[in-house]
Amino acid sequence: MIINEAALRKLIKRYKLVGNEDLLSATKVAQHLGCSVVDVLIGRDLLNEKDLGKLLSKNYKVGYVDLDKRNIDVSILKLIPEDFAQSYGVIAFDKKDGKLFVAMEDPSDLELIELIKKTVGKINKVSPHVASRGGIKNSLKLYKTKVKDVDESKVEITEASPVYTLERLLEEAVNEDASDIHIEPLEDRLLIRYRVDGVLHDTKVYDKNLHSPIVARLKVLSDLKLDETRLPQDGQFSFNTKRGNKVSFRVSVIPCVNGEKVVLRILEDSLTRFNLEELGLLREDQEITSRKLERTHGMFLVTGPTGSGKTTSLYTILGLLNKSGVNIQTIEDPVENKIKRINQIQVNNQINLTFATGLRSILRQDPDIVMVGEIRDKETAVIATNAAMTGHLVFSTVHANTSAGAIPRMIDLGIEPFLLASTLNMVVAQRLVRILCSKCKRISKINPLVKSKLDANKKYISKDILKMLKDYYEPVGCNSCHDTGYRGRVGIFELLNVDAKIKDLIASKATSNQIQEVSVKTGTKTMLEDGIIKVAKGITTLEEVFRVISE
Repeated sequence: MIINEAALRKLIKRYKLVGNEDLLSATKVAQHLGCSVVDVLIGRDLLNEKDLGKLLSKNYKVGYVDLDKRNIDVSILKLIPEDFAQSYGVIAFDKKDGKLFVAMEDPSDLELIELIKKTVGKINKVSPHVASRGGIKNSLKLYKTKVKDVDESKVEITEASPVYTLERLLEEAVNEDASDIHIEPLEDRLLIRYRVDGVLHDTKVYDKNLHSPIVARLKVLSDLKLDETRLPQDGQFSFNTKRGNKVSFRVSVIPCVNGEKVVLRILEDSLTRFNLEELGLLREDQEITSRKLERTHGMFLVTGPTGSGKTTSLYTILGLLNKSGVNIQTIEDPVENKIKRINQIQVNNQINLTFATGLRSILRQDPDIVMVGEIRDKETAVIATNAAMTGHLVFSTVHANTSAGAIPRMIDLGIEPFLLASTLNMVVAQRLVRILCSKCKRISKINPLVKSKLDANKKYISKDILKMLKDYYEPVGCNSCHDTGYRGRVGIFELLNVDAKIKDLIASKATSNQIQEVSVKTGTKTMLEDGIIKVAKGITTLEEVFRVISE
């Protein structure tokens, strides 16, 4: 935190950025979660990072810079070495008359300002500006040039130790906002790939000699068997970045023809910020969801393929419901992120701690809210449904293509239709689409192939939503987005509000198509329609929407 909490609250009150009641409530929640009041205010959509930055710039009497709207010259950016910028969270964004303009979170850090001056040299003065954490984080990525296709004939020979090489890869992947790191042994090469915004990119090629020591180092960190190379192994470890952030890595090692392949899933060690808008829910959908979350019992299901953001959505909802008077228990496989003051249990099939057995034990722990990572068998489905009937609010995920498709899936698992009708509150289907880079996107015409797909689906799209599709933006590519044209991902959703009509259809064993038709007639947006609204807003493209809906 830049300034102490008490001083920050006084500033917020003085400038009336947040009402007194909201500020008091956020302070209590922050104490409960053991996090900053700023995280709670931003998570509740009561304050945004840019407003906070402007507030602090007034307090420090320095300028505020919105880095997301600036095109930073790479030659100026590199006046501050990358390692220094990453470690201290500072960005050089302009230079005039011997004066270097620097964005930072804490412009009162005179020692750091002097250090910048000594590091850069040949400047008369450092002019500090306040910037948001998100703006600094995005700008730090400009140091990296994403290589779309790595030439495997150009092998990087490094004399650095495997330990240092691995740490550099981990640090870089975190800074790139990668979700996964793939360490792949080829016949005579070691290929490193990062998954960014859902797409794998070749990043580096090393000499094959680095493969064994890197894998051995990962096994040591993850407490795996060094001498086991014939069977798959799974583990986990934590890593502290140069900026002091603790990041967890879930490790999967599997034997392949050319040696052991390792995939590392990057996880935030602890979540403190929870916001429905950041997930991508439109304002009206946020209101519908919030009303459903006010209930004290029943079942809330999220559906979608692997990697569609289901767990993130559930974590966000649990974070919003996480209050001092509520006991929240989860059973997950695996526990992807830790949330303070929520009791999370890891499935362990080796000792028969399954979703079903764990859920039975949880119900003896006096829970108010229960989250089951996935309902995948009859036993878990029955226990979860009974829990929802007996005064508990139950959240879980199921595999289905649409929100209506989750209902026959639950019935197939052995839940009686009349029981499902009486317990189910809402089903959310979702996918993740890439967000257009705000710095390089441009207005264009719709690709003819995509236009034909849109025309073929017009009968499933309301005329009012089609009318919104006036300006169409296409990806271009720049330094900020590593020439991909996209930066970040957001959800597209389909919300099935289980009202009286839907309950009657469930009880009468209606098909998913019949439920979908009635739901649409009563105003439910389909996932395609939600995607088109985001296309019309310039958030994403039709190509992205059709790509993920076809998954």
